[in-house]
Amino acid sequence: MISRIVTDISNELPSTDFNQLVGIEAHVANLISMICLESDEVKIVGIWGPEGIGKTTIARALYNHISSNFQLKFYSEIVQKADMTGLQNELLSGILDHRDMKIPNVQEAQYRLMHQRVLLVLDNVSTVELHALRNLFQDLKFGSKVIVANENIGAFTYNRIEQIYKVAYPSSEEALQIFSYSAFGQSSPPRGYVKHAAEVSKLIAPFPLSLKVLGSALRGKSKEEWTVAPDKLKTYVDDRDVEKAIRFAVDGLSKKQKSLFYSLSSSQFRGKKNLKDAIYFLAGIDDWDVEKGIQTLADMALISISSEGEITMHHLVRLMSTRLLWSTN
Repeated sequence: MISRIVTDISNELPSTDFNQLVGIEAHVANLISMICLESDEVKIVGIWGPEGIGKTTIARALYNHISSNFQLKFYSEIVQKADMTGLQNELLSGILDHRDMKIPNVQEAQYRLMHQRVLLVLDNVSTVELHALRNLFQDLKFGSKVIVANENIGAFTYNRIEQIYKVAYPSSEEALQIFSYSAFGQSSPPRGYVKHAAEVSKLIAPFPLSLKVLGSALRGKSKEEWTVAPDKLKTYVDDRDVEKAIRFAVDGLSKKQKSLFYSLSSSQFRGKKNLKDAIYFLAGIDDWDVEKGIQTLADMALISISSEGEITMHHLVRLMSTRLLWSTN
């Protein structure tokens, strides 16, 4: 039993999605160089780094930048369970643009891939999944490229993927920029907040996820709240740095907002990713404005809402939600 595809992006993402992503141009340029975009050589490249470092964002930005160079392209995140044959068939469906359709003849589908230039970007793919897809990769020709994002470097070495792009931590300057975009909507702190912003952002490791969550939690707060934030962060002694930012944000939620947050992170909700489905599913929370509450969580970077209305929650945020819920029971 392995994971099943649940997300795909077959068209280019709006460029505005990447306007405020600090350092993204350098990451994309480095990866374009690694995959030899203009060559006819088939390339398989891994994107590696710890959770929260920005692998998914980099993979999406790369896809957005280069997908027009390919006849067939597919971006997929793999998160649910299915058998190995099902995984390959769903990938073939996605690449060939057969949405929710069974591939009548796998050999015919593979033949089509062999005669076109293909871009395949896989996020959250495991060692076993990569191994199961090796035959599909071997069929690719004509300068096709495969990009695989994973936090486990062993997944690459086991499957003999030798070219690995290691995502580095942002510099202190870049970290402050990431934090400032979330906290103030601009690349640097405004006058009167420079010292506060620098002090707070240095208390967590420079993971983009933690910087975004912490910055969003402090957006619009008073000077007094900014002043006490460092001491509050220091009380989370048992948490890793990313967890500190998430806990800080959740502690700032109202009782109803927390209830909504825990509901969105529950296993019951995982099949209801669409905003309309979520509103219907959660409508019974004290006759509360669920849609407004969901938007508040998105504004705090605890969830994301795509332009198509799909709700996603980062794996680390979901894990921290479970941990916090256990601690309150």
